[in-house]
Amino acid sequence: MKINLSQMVRYHDGQITSRSLSKKLGLSNPIMIYSLDKGETISSENSLRTKIIQVLDGRLEVALADKTAQILSKQDLMVIQKNQTHAFKAIQRSQFLQIEL
Repeated sequence: MKINLSQMVRYHDGQITSRSLSKKLGLSNPIMIYSLDKGETISSENSLRTKIIQVLDGRLEVALADKTAQILSKQDLMVIQKNQTHAFKAIQRSQFLQIEL
């Protein structure tokens, strides 16, 4: 199945939008696509699964529990290990794909 990720979620001023792709792709693992307006944040969380984050558009800050932060740009990929606390902040309007393994 082919899908165009850039058309799955749209930007909205001052908002975060997201969509689950798991059912559409017929997969059991959580796969989400997010769209964040500039300055929007997703607060600290951790997961029982390892996450792969791929930035599709914009610039995204990923803050980790050890007080380090990575700035990801379009086409950058990052692995967040299971049980690692992390948070997201859109430096620019950003879209990213999150795959949980």
